[in-house]
Amino acid sequence: MDLTGKLLSIIQDLKIDALILTAPDNAEYFTGVPTIADSTQILYADKKGSVKIYVPVLEFYRFRDGLKEGVEVYGVSKSIKPDDARVVDKDWKEIINDLLKDNEKVGVDRSFPSTLSNVLSALPGEKVVDASSRIWKERMVKTREEVDAIKKAIEITSKGVHTLASMVTEGVTEAELTGYFEERVRMEGVSRYAFEPIISFKPNNSYPHNIPTSRRLGRNDIILVDVGVKYKGRCSDITRILRYGRLSEEEKKALELVEQALYVGIESAQPGVKAGEPAAKVVEFFEKNGVGKKFIHGLGHGIGVVVHEPPYLRLGSETVLEPGMVFTVEPGLYYPGRFGVRLEEDVLITKKGPRVLSRKLGLIIDLAR
Repeated sequence: MDLTGKLLSIIQDLKIDALILTAPDNAEYFTGVPTIADSTQILYADKKGSVKIYVPVLEFYRFRDGLKEGVEVYGVSKSIKPDDARVVDKDWKEIINDLLKDNEKVGVDRSFPSTLSNVLSALPGEKVVDASSRIWKERMVKTREEVDAIKKAIEITSKGVHTLASMVTEGVTEAELTGYFEERVRMEGVSRYAFEPIISFKPNNSYPHNIPTSRRLGRNDIILVDVGVKYKGRCSDITRILRYGRLSEEEKKALELVEQALYVGIESAQPGVKAGEPAAKVVEFFEKNGVGKKFIHGLGHGIGVVVHEPPYLRLGSETVLEPGMVFTVEPGLYYPGRFGVRLEEDVLITKKGPRVLSRKLGLIIDLAR
């Protein structure tokens, strides 16, 4: 379904006259034009098929040249007015209010973060419907083209991990290994990462999120590699463990349990089950093995235009898994100040069950020392 078709489908389902969307990731999803930082924009569509996007005037030409015919692009500025640009001499609040006046009932993406969230929150309730849930329903189920883009992002990411692994030597730093990964994926044409790479040695990997530092690799160490890139606007997100030297019995046991939990989570992610069920199964598995308190985050999250989006595989989630959904499964165990291990696969739900898209890259990579 094309841009106009997707927007019209949401308008018809919600029985509204128009949509006013301000979240950068929604603008990127529906238009295909990458958003940069937290740029302000308004994407408008109505039931007559009219589609308009309002962007800062410095973004006007990029959106105009990047969008297909049929979408009206406007630059917003009170001071800069190029002769060859459609410029709106109003502030953002005025534009939204004008669009609202033209319709009896309007849907907005109120639950999405944007620079205009406060403006949306102040709109009169009798005229506004929060379309966020319906938008997520559209975004959660991926098209074939989206799945292909995610697969390619995974393939490129895997090449980066292989290159990184080949450069491991005693004394190398987390930051240096990050550089090898980044160079490799850039050579594959990647222009954006899904998120900043996480390359952590002991004890830095005892914290689920971290940034690469100048810490040097020890003689018997664990390298946690959590990386992802964007390809054609869609993300990958995989985590692997590189073993360097000998692991202690406690470290080996933790890694074995995480690998087993990964399979428990994947096999539990069947079409028709609630997204909270795989998380509950993994928590139960860890608790039975006496390490339940060491699993301190959700089991997984959807990936798409952004790297963290619904469905969320966490306790209590009521979202029903459907064919076409793509998400991570990423159990981990963390021993603060000592070490941490996590493994993460990207999984596609099909009619027959879960399909691991990142399986070609080995979960645990043993490195010679």
